[in-house]
Amino acid sequence: MDSLLVNRQASSHMRESGHPDQLTTISGFNLNMSFFPAKRVKAINDRLGHNRLDQLLEKIHAIVSIKIKTAGAVPQSYIQRRQSLSQSHEFPDRAGTQAHIAAYFEAVHPLYPYLSPDTFRQKAAAGDLPHLLTTDPSWAALFYAVVAIGCQNNDGGSFEIGVGEAWSYFERSLSYFPDLLLGRGSLTAVQALMAMAIFSSTVSAFQFEPLMLSSASIMAQGLSYQRSNGAQETSHRRTFWVLYYLEKASCFGTARNSVIDDANICCAIPDVPESSFDDYDWFFCFIKYGRFVSKAHQSLFNVSAVSNPLYKYNSTVENLRLELETWRLAIPTRFRPGEGLKPRLLREPLALKIALLTHYLYFHALLTLSWTILHVGTTRVPASQQEVLKRELLRTARSVLELTTFIEVAPSTPVWILAVLPLSSLMILFDLVVHNPTHTETGLSLALLDMAGGHFSRIEYASKGALPGSLAAEFAHLARQYVSDMRSGKSRAACETVQRTRAAIETPTSLAEDVNCTTRAGQVEIPLLHLPGEADLDSAAVMQPWSPACFDPISFPFLDDPSYSLNDMQILGIDVMGLFDQLYQSSDQPYQI
Repeated sequence: MDSLLVNRQASSHMRESGHPDQLTTISGFNLNMSFFPAKRVKAINDRLGHNRLDQLLEKIHAIVSIKIKTAGAVPQSYIQRRQSLSQSHEFPDRAGTQAHIAAYFEAVHPLYPYLSPDTFRQKAAAGDLPHLLTTDPSWAALFYAVVAIGCQNNDGGSFEIGVGEAWSYFERSLSYFPDLLLGRGSLTAVQALMAMAIFSSTVSAFQFEPLMLSSASIMAQGLSYQRSNGAQETSHRRTFWVLYYLEKASCFGTARNSVIDDANICCAIPDVPESSFDDYDWFFCFIKYGRFVSKAHQSLFNVSAVSNPLYKYNSTVENLRLELETWRLAIPTRFRPGEGLKPRLLREPLALKIALLTHYLYFHALLTLSWTILHVGTTRVPASQQEVLKRELLRTARSVLELTTFIEVAPSTPVWILAVLPLSSLMILFDLVVHNPTHTETGLSLALLDMAGGHFSRIEYASKGALPGSLAAEFAHLARQYVSDMRSGKSRAACETVQRTRAAIETPTSLAEDVNCTTRAGQVEIPLLHLPGEADLDSAAVMQPWSPACFDPISFPFLDDPSYSLNDMQILGIDVMGLFDQLYQSSDQPYQI
């Protein structure tokens, strides 16, 4: 920004130059993890020897537009009914709501312990509950949101917007949203917005999550919860720290800027017994993760950071990778990412869910860091380190897909766990398989692509076709057919392309020259992580499929294929987060809060 304020001519020069900022050049206008722009589709089609990938992507776009983007088309009568719910005196069945509240505190509260269970239950069971719901908009919004989340976990949810019993409760909560924003602000109002955000982390309401989290964060900071250290402010501290983790993790996953100012936080982190096991305090661990992704977002994903010299940018990435590894090693072995997930060691209630969440938080961050340095700073990283980074990206994508067997395919599962991270990993693995059809580990990758296809087919079955997950299985089919053709010699043009690429990555002269230039410029070689379970790079090491001891080089498109260039605008294509960002609208016009 300072460069724009040097003088009046600086802004005019940047505008007239027609050149985008570096961040936009690297990541496109939307920073969500994206894949397959037109130029890459053409290059992959040339390798495959047909245009079926193009056809598949067109089909995905069309179905997303029809089945997902317009799945939120709601009749005007529904909108009018929703708007009148806050004035309605029709109250839900008390026995049903109590069952949903019990489900909430059993399945959800330990993950997000911002409420006082005894206080909430007592108020929800009070004889004057109808009066409270009529006279206190903040309490009503919180009550109906908690009931909606509990209903989701009691088999009352849906994968579609506006459908199901859980949505009938959520719409009541949503109807109080203007009252929450226009009111004076209170602990109950912040908690209500957080409850609505938790419901909105699922497929059926994903478009509301950023709004709810940012509104809750602004209100909480306006009430100074980030500095609450009084003896009577335990609820404030609980609420703030749960909100901190939710907001930071959401912003990292969707490339939004956080509205929580880390520099002004000084409230103590409370002890939360219901959010820890004897050996694992996941509440504290998740808060540390929130701080890590906050630093990563601030250090890497803004215009000023990307404008730094590449050696400085790479150094920042590696420091973050080391910090992420420190976070991983502090987690007990049975929950630790990279150590394998063993259900027989996770006997406590919710232990498997907590373990899966911990693994996916780690892999999401590691995938983002590996992806970033491979696309941004690799021309200044020695070839030997490039190989480790490529293999790390490959192994991380595989690990994500391996864990899909533990994902509960249900409307209550957060969309980033259910679909976004697995879909990102599937596309990364597909790309690597197509560029490495003769690699010794390609067979393992194909098996995992098939596994991912099965996961997305489960999503389509569970959603009764609302989410066309079986299309993901076609990526596995395309990859397997291509590898089969390569091995049988049917695709001669593709064979020649692969041979040229392999020759290029086995003799990286230009990269070595660039590294020498970098060294002369005073830049230093960046130390890489010693990855968990990784053997040393020694010819006598055991050849493990997940380890760089397997010396077969990996071709990575942006490094080894001249068809791709970082100088091209909008190098990334399909925004996988956008596939689940449904439009909530009436039959004639969008509904805007």
